Parts: sequence; structure tokens; C-alpha cells
Amino acid sequence: MFTEDQVNAAIVEIRDPDIVSWELFTEVPNFKVYRRAVVNSALNEYKVLGTYPDLPARYLLSAYTDLNYRKTWDKNMGGWKQLDERRLHYTSKFPWPLSPRDYVYELHVQEFGGGIYCINGQSVEDKTVPEKSGTVRVDEYRQDVVIQPLEDGKGCNIWFGYFDNPKGNIPSSIINWAAKTGLPSFLNSLREAGHGLMKKDADRRQNEKTQTMGTAANTSASVNH
Repeated sequence: MFTEDQVNAAIVEIRDPDIVSWELFTEVPNFKVYRRAVVNSALNEYKVLGTYPDLPARYLLSAYTDLNYRKTWDKNMGGWKQLDERRLHYTSKFPWPLSPRDYVYELHVQEFGGGIYCINGQSVEDKTVPEKSGTVRVDEYRQDVVIQPLEDGKGCNIWFGYFDNPKGNIPSSIINWAAKTGLPSFLNSLREAGHGLMKKDADRRQNEKTQTMGTAANTSASVNH
């Protein structure tokens, strides 16, 4: 869960990144990906700062949190199940010969002033979802997202923090390669998914408008007759 101070700090950092303890890992149009080593671990945590100039905040939020819709656009998603109001079981595909990973986590969505949305996911233990043979349970996982609408309402800024421990004897070179290629690919897929929701909304509004005009025309014809 985010506090208001944490949200304000993230908004400030979108404009003026805190890079004192971070290194620039990779950069794509409109986004920079940073990383830093996790204390007492060979792993890294990541943060992404950037802007979707043509994707309103509400569509980004929907594309990110609607897991049924996500199954249609995220090629790495294996499946998911709702365990309770906030708790989820999620399976992710890993490239051969690595085993799939699954996650049990709680997802919180908050809305702050100015149309700012925040998403927080944190791994939890749940004995009702035992580990499966052939699938590795990721029990160290965290995602934090802050979405800020642009003043014109046509796009949004995003602050995204991420860490997970995939476990297993995966060489660091493979983890680095996966992060360097996977994060930019995910950002692009997320944008396209948001645009898909925008198109659905536009088509629905057009259909409703057409139906309303047709009803009005029929009513007018009946009266004139």
C-alpha cells in the first residue's frame, strides 16, 4: 500500500530521477529502466520511469489489472485464479528449458487526488495453494506502480518498481538478458493493450450513437406517418 508521501515522491522522481544508488540499465523511447543490486543477494531490483503520451491513465490501469484481458496480450502469462478479494494465484511461462513460475500475491489498487492510480502487489504465503511439481513457486515478489495523468488527459506518466527472486540455478547473464529484453517488450505490449481498450470503448460509443439515431429516426417516421 502507498502512503501519500510515497506517491508524491514517485511523482517527483518521474521528473527528476533519483539515480544516486541506481544505474541506467536500458533505455527505449519515452522510458528509462534503472537497476540496483539487492543487499545480500546476487539479484537486482528495477524501476522504470517514463510516459505514455497517447494512453490515458484509466486505460493503462485497466490493461494492467484486468487479468482476463491480459491473457489475450501477454504471451508470458500462463493463467490465474482469484483466491479472495485481493489475493491471486498467477502462473508465468519461462523460456525452455526453464520451468514455469507461479506467484501467490495480494494486489491493492488505490486512487489518490488528481486521478493518480497506484498498484501494489506483494507475495504472500497461502497454504490453500500448494506448490505443483514442475512449477517453481516465487515467494519473493514485489511490484509497485504509480500512474499520473498528463495535464492534457491524453496520456500518463508511470513510475514502476519491480523485484522477484525466480529461484533455481539461472545464470545471471540470462536474468540480465531477460530483463533487458523483457521489460521494454512488456512496456510496448502494455501500451498496445491499452489502445485495444480505447478502441473497444470508441466502437461501443459509436454503436450506441448509431442505435440512438436509428431509434430517433424510426420514432420520427412513425409520428409523421
